[in-house]
Amino acid sequence: MVFAAQAGALAFLFVSVAAAQPTRPVDPGEMKHAERLQTEAKEIDAGAAKAMSPEGQKRITDTIAKQFKVDPSVVTSLRNRRIGFGEATVALALSQELMKQDKSLTQQRALDQILAKRAGGEGWGRIAQDLGLKLGRVRAEVERAEKQVARLDRGDKVAKDRGEKMERGDKVENMDSKPVRMDRPEKAGRSGR
Repeated sequence: MVFAAQAGALAFLFVSVAAAQPTRPVDPGEMKHAERLQTEAKEIDAGAAKAMSPEGQKRITDTIAKQFKVDPSVVTSLRNRRIGFGEATVALALSQELMKQDKSLTQQRALDQILAKRAGGEGWGRIAQDLGLKLGRVRAEVERAEKQVARLDRGDKVAKDRGEKMERGDKVENMDSKPVRMDRPEKAGRSGR
């Protein structure tokens, strides 16, 4: 009986030590990609924050969904998990790379795998390393999405500016008469040349 208890304690100790073994460090090149991914995610969130109206949020959702060829409801469900547009974009990009690697995975299963690791406190670099993914292609997809979100923001500004210019143009058209041109006074001391 004592031997069984000692064996159980030894097995527990072995499992605990094995689980506590440090994983290999993330490659420095991949760390740079991971840091850049985090920056891109923040830029997407900053661009999305400018589109505060529900229509603006929908346009951003549709843009990200179109970029990753998913239904907008996928992006909406990620947002409902209290994930920003930037984090959702990175998760979608990682899930697509994971699906390329493992053809049997569905989009939802790939996302669940990635989000479970993220919820466990892992960074993008560690998640990519654990899943055997390279962040270069992921980063390229996220940058492309960030540019599209920024383009949406610029489009909103241009449309707003055009609206203001049209209003100014309307004011000029509403004037009843043109201003009368004033004659220039002659300068003293100079009589007609």
